[in-house]
Amino acid sequence: MRSLNKLSKKRLSFFTDPYPDELLYSAFARYHFYSGNIDCKDTLTELFGKNSAVLSFEMGSHIAFLCNALGGSYTPDYLIQNHTLFPFYAPFLPESRKREIIKDIMSSDGRGIYTKIGIVAGSICKKDCIFFCPACVRKEMESLGEAYVHREHQLQGIFMCPHHGKFLKEYHANKWEKSRVEYIRLDGSLLDLSDILLYQGKHTDKLLEIAKAAYYLLSHSLGIISKSDVLLRYKNLLYKNDLATDKLRIKQDELHDRVVGYYGTELLSILESSIDKNNEYNWLRAATRNVARTVHPLRHILLILFLTGDISEFFQGVHESHSPFGKGPWPCLNKAADHFKQDVVTDLAITADFKTRAPVGTFECQCGYIYSRKGPDKDRKDLYRKGRVKAFGFVWENKLKTLLSQQCHSYRKMAQQLGADIKTIQKFEKLFAESSPVVEKQKSNINLKAEYREKLLLIMKEYPELSRTSIRSRCQKEYTYLHRHDRKWLFEELPKKKQSKGSNGYIDWDERDHEILMQLQKAHIDLLVGEKMIRISKSSLGKAIDKLSMIEKKLNKLPRCAYFINQVSETKHEFQLRRCKSIVQEMEAEGLPLIEWRIQRKAGLRKEDYNLIKDKLQPYFDET
Repeated sequence: MRSLNKLSKKRLSFFTDPYPDELLYSAFARYHFYSGNIDCKDTLTELFGKNSAVLSFEMGSHIAFLCNALGGSYTPDYLIQNHTLFPFYAPFLPESRKREIIKDIMSSDGRGIYTKIGIVAGSICKKDCIFFCPACVRKEMESLGEAYVHREHQLQGIFMCPHHGKFLKEYHANKWEKSRVEYIRLDGSLLDLSDILLYQGKHTDKLLEIAKAAYYLLSHSLGIISKSDVLLRYKNLLYKNDLATDKLRIKQDELHDRVVGYYGTELLSILESSIDKNNEYNWLRAATRNVARTVHPLRHILLILFLTGDISEFFQGVHESHSPFGKGPWPCLNKAADHFKQDVVTDLAITADFKTRAPVGTFECQCGYIYSRKGPDKDRKDLYRKGRVKAFGFVWENKLKTLLSQQCHSYRKMAQQLGADIKTIQKFEKLFAESSPVVEKQKSNINLKAEYREKLLLIMKEYPELSRTSIRSRCQKEYTYLHRHDRKWLFEELPKKKQSKGSNGYIDWDERDHEILMQLQKAHIDLLVGEKMIRISKSSLGKAIDKLSMIEKKLNKLPRCAYFINQVSETKHEFQLRRCKSIVQEMEAEGLPLIEWRIQRKAGLRKEDYNLIKDKLQPYFDET
């Protein structure tokens, strides 16, 4: 018998190239048929290098050997992505497990793949037979002369063809009753091509919507997305729908009621995805929590369609960061400006309220108008709400000066026109009266602005190599004045910002704030799902991304990061409570009785610390 090394160098004389969306198993079945091999073990030897290879219907196996035998016509990644069911599961798996599964598909017989992917433990609407769409078959028989097995028709929980809206039918052969080394090929003479509805009426639209969403997972490359990305996207969307708190903690009871109301108990039962509200470990809770357990893709689809109605919209925004004030730009609320209520504000600083710790956003417009309000925003109307005006700006002040000079408006009318109260109008009138005459000051400002502009342009012309920092040090007075009174012109004329990050280079702290925030969000999820339980704090988050020194010394320049760290950090007792809940879940999973002293001992807590949190654990304890 030839060795595996010698077999791996042998090239196949021909191969049945997979059709679009054809399951790799189907292409192998056609190869066996056209090769003329009588014994299936001969086909296994030719395709996989050994006659003992075990067939994997959904995922394929020994693909690396096959690609080598085909002389590089296909790559393992291409076959896995386009001709197996793996892409259906991939976005909802941890990154490390995805790599293990791909390695198994490439080099092994796939025996452990099903357990790792969750097909065995989390199977729903299990399909024992091969399924097909009558409309697809008729089209293929006319154009190709044969039918083939579509992978989208074999997905668990999918009852309809996403292309034709037809209900799927069972092929006569049960794939599990055949020999483990025997292939099943669709025989056109045995296919029932009549149109018979499996379900009538109200569920058809939803079932077709689910089928199209499942096909989206198969047909789009979502390999860079993992379980942690999906979880964060869930929390952001739930927050926008008022189903999560400011700290992104899910309102599970409300979520349950709305999901069940959206689909109805009958459809959820058909899809074997009923949700027991009293079960702490139901699939809806598992999908929205930081737990190691995987949830079947069909159930993820149900949650995604509930949240967005469009699976493509969900994945296109999967890396958007959470913001209590939404995505900018935001409207300017300066009633004196010609851009009033237009989305022109790009400068937002987020801090926490001293007493309530609620997020506070400070919005600064180029016109000088600065206002703040408490968050989070719940709907579009909140965009036009302001809590306090911190600065009215030169545009507003100039408008007020004009109204005062006309001497034909009451204080009340000016206050209404400018969006301020009467006392504010009177205060500014007094300030204007104490300063230089308005007209002379305006002329002086115009002349001074022109003089400083000219000097700054002259310096930049004589020394074109100067950076912004060097120009500022040479022209401190001119730079400061123009920065306050002519900022737009100044930034347009200054050299472009340098991107170097050395000790003398420019650092874009806003961009760095965004970058580190993304790292912190990922590190937060990794810490929560990691094997070793670690308290969430500024220190642990900083160490996790290897930027502890920067976070400790420069956090004042990273407002988004500061807000995020403040929101997710745990007190000592919050961490102790999380640790105890985790121990309770482990004991329940192992079938152990929940006894207080055992929980306290496993958590390593002193009695006084345990007494502070035990009331919150009381619902878990045995009545005995």
